[in-house]
Amino acid sequence: MEKIISYDEIPRSTGQSIYLRMNETDPKLYVALLKNGYRIINNISYSDNSTIYITGRRQDYQFDTDFNKYKKEVNNGILTTLKKDGITEPNTVYFSYKDLVNYKYQIPFVLKNVNQNGGREKFLINTEEDYENLILACTFLISKKIPTESKDKRDLIDYGKYLSSNFEIQEFIKTPSKYNTTVRLLTSSSNDLLYAVLKYKLPDKYEDKTTLLGYLLSEVFPLSSKSIVSNTLSGGKNILIGEKNYVDFESELLKQHNINSEEFSKLISSTQNVHEKYKSELGIICGFDYIYDEEKEKWFLLELHSRPMLGDYSKRQGIKYQTDGDKKTAEGRVRATALKLELSK
Repeated sequence: MEKIISYDEIPRSTGQSIYLRMNETDPKLYVALLKNGYRIINNISYSDNSTIYITGRRQDYQFDTDFNKYKKEVNNGILTTLKKDGITEPNTVYFSYKDLVNYKYQIPFVLKNVNQNGGREKFLINTEEDYENLILACTFLISKKIPTESKDKRDLIDYGKYLSSNFEIQEFIKTPSKYNTTVRLLTSSSNDLLYAVLKYKLPDKYEDKTTLLGYLLSEVFPLSSKSIVSNTLSGGKNILIGEKNYVDFESELLKQHNINSEEFSKLISSTQNVHEKYKSELGIICGFDYIYDEEKEKWFLLELHSRPMLGDYSKRQGIKYQTDGDKKTAEGRVRATALKLELSK
């Protein structure tokens, strides 16, 4: 596990330019980079061979009409690279209310909002009763005009559009332990592993009252299935691994979750390689979420995070935060650490 550096430890520039999006990182990091002589750019047309991508260049395409095509090409490239090492993604399709009511989805499956954090709006549909309740909940939302949290009560959510543009249907993957165990790897574009964490939680009753759909499927049309969410915001546990002093402990921990240590090492190596290959797209740090399929005996990539949760990693090294500003500084210092690793190659 890499020691997180302070902004005072950022190396002086030897002519490098830095690609950085201000809305994605700490302003203090921006100032520290300027003080150390780096040229800051936020448009890919000004990049050169020396450019280091603190944040991924894909953000340049966010207002481009070809963004979805570009994003698909990048994701396909990443998956193709991982597939060479036997890592794929679960079968996934965009959510369709029409397909839902016509019973086009095979049970069990996961309905998840790809734009929600903390495990919110992630549902396991495991029985016919669950399927019926999901139809009832979606039908209720689509048929109502529901105000947003905006002060202007004229703002109404079009839930038909909301569901189709935010949700995916993904095959359910059964993990090899009693826990809902997933793995997050935070890697650097320098081909280094910053940290690895096991995220797990004993299955319990699904409960999510932070969103309207979550409330409906918790209280009004309750799911009979157990929650599959392992995020800390939903009561999950995170155990940071990768510290040299805990090799035996980590090996035993992986064994408790029925994860083979050797296969876990291969997963780390594959992730480091794909990040280095797509460093300009992913940025200087990226979080990769994986899950192990007990039946198929292979790893699946669940999600990529350009702004991954860094809480346990930061707190383990004495960087505690109470506010959003503190959190941005902790995240910025991790990016600074990755920059130091990139420059030391």
